[in-house]
Amino acid sequence: MKLVKTRFEDKRAIQILEDAFIDSPGVYWMVKNPENLKQRKWIIRLLFYESKAKNGAYLTSDQNGALLFFQVNQKMTSLRLIFLRLYVLFFITGIRNGLNAIRYQKLIASLRPTNGWLGLLVATDKERRTSKTAFEIKHKMFDSSDASNLCIFIETTVPRVRKLYQSSGYVEYAEMKHPFTDLTVWFFKREPASKSTIL
Repeated sequence: MKLVKTRFEDKRAIQILEDAFIDSPGVYWMVKNPENLKQRKWIIRLLFYESKAKNGAYLTSDQNGALLFFQVNQKMTSLRLIFLRLYVLFFITGIRNGLNAIRYQKLIASLRPTNGWLGLLVATDKERRTSKTAFEIKHKMFDSSDASNLCIFIETTVPRVRKLYQSSGYVEYAEMKHPFTDLTVWFFKREPASKSTIL
């Protein structure tokens, strides 16, 4: 996998992520008008640009998979991100939902360990989904974890995805009722391989 750098790569990664998460319940509750497709897209774009600022936006070599993945304790902001967040707050979420989203993120952060890798969003192109693409994403995540000797942390509100993580080497370490909508949040981690395993 490679870091997203060009505008074309931005557009491609965003397209994959939008297609995968546009109907996610975790996106619906945040926007002013859940039926508004453009508003839901803006939530995903904000997550993408925040991850890119942390050097955590990736595309697979075939450009059919996208990954937002960075170290949990990494802090990064810019003037562009500040304006983007303000735009989303005033025009996409509205003040009330925007403040609730901030509270929600703080609650999630309080349950998630502060040192490790965060898999924020993982997606493959629905029309060009192959095992090679999924394999590349998985190995990027696992290799980064093993090389740094840090855990991977990932969350979901989707029961089907919960089962997928349970069968993919992740351990569920917490569960939380969503404070602002009728969802359950499941927290997973994957320990890095021991150095003896790597060698």
